[in-house]
Amino acid sequence: MNLTCVKCTSVLDKSKVGDIEVDLCPDCGGLWLDAGEIERLNSAASTEVAALRTALASSSAQAASSDTTAHCPACSAALREVVLGPVGVDVCTGCKGVFLDRGELDQALAAVKGSTLQQVLAAASSAT
Repeated sequence: MNLTCVKCTSVLDKSKVGDIEVDLCPDCGGLWLDAGEIERLNSAASTEVAALRTALASSSAQAASSDTTAHCPACSAALREVVLGPVGVDVCTGCKGVFLDRGELDQALAAVKGSTLQQVLAAASSAT
């Protein structure tokens, strides 16, 4: 099944980072991560994550913005924007996948370093 980008509706390209399959947008540089993949990327070899950074940087456009409610490319549930460290990311309310805009990968990885995305989001929710 081909997934489409949350922001620009381009077909996402599948890419491997070690044994993790991620979905990259060739047009806007967005990145779709299925549930648990952001935590797994933190454990991946730095050279593999560097290759992912290079692939994301080679996209042809800047991050697209959208004023409409986006839906998950994997399960069609609604996405909601949540603060993850210093960035706002789109998290699926159904399958818990995450969409990162171009340039958000390193900040999102740093935010979940040593914990899970769900722990970080729970802590952020209880702080407000």
